[in-house]
Amino acid sequence: MATSQKNKPSWCIAITFADEENNGFVTLGGAGWATQTEWEQQWQDIFVSPLGDADPSTLFADKLDQDGDQIDEKRVTAETVERLLGRPLSELIAEGRAKTPFTMAQLLESDPELAAQFRSRGTPAAS
Repeated sequence: MATSQKNKPSWCIAITFADEENNGFVTLGGAGWATQTEWEQQWQDIFVSPLGDADPSTLFADKLDQDGDQIDEKRVTAETVERLLGRPLSELIAEGRAKTPFTMAQLLESDPELAAQFRSRGTPAAS
C-alpha cells in the first residue's frame, strides 16, 4: 500500500446542504479519522437540530462508511456547521455551489475528459 493510502482517513463525516434552489446536494466540508473509535466518538458529539425535520436550514451531517457510502445522517443547525467547519455558512454554501455541477452541461463543462468520452459515445457509428 502506498504511503498516501496508509495515511488516508478511512472513517469520514461530511457536512452537506440540501440546495432546494438548485435541486441538489452541496458538500460543504467534512473530516476523516484513522480509526473507527475516533469516528464514532466524533459522530456522537454532533448534536441533532432541536427542530428536527422542521429545521429550515436543510443541513446534514452524513456518516460515511469506508467505501464513502452514507450509512447515517443527522439534521444539524447552521450554528453547528459553522462551529465544525470554522467558517460562515454563507461562504461555505457559495463555495460549495461553485464546485457542484447541478446539470449535465455543468458537469461536462467542469470535466473536459468526461465531456470528450460522453461526446464520443453519443456519436452514431458509421455504416
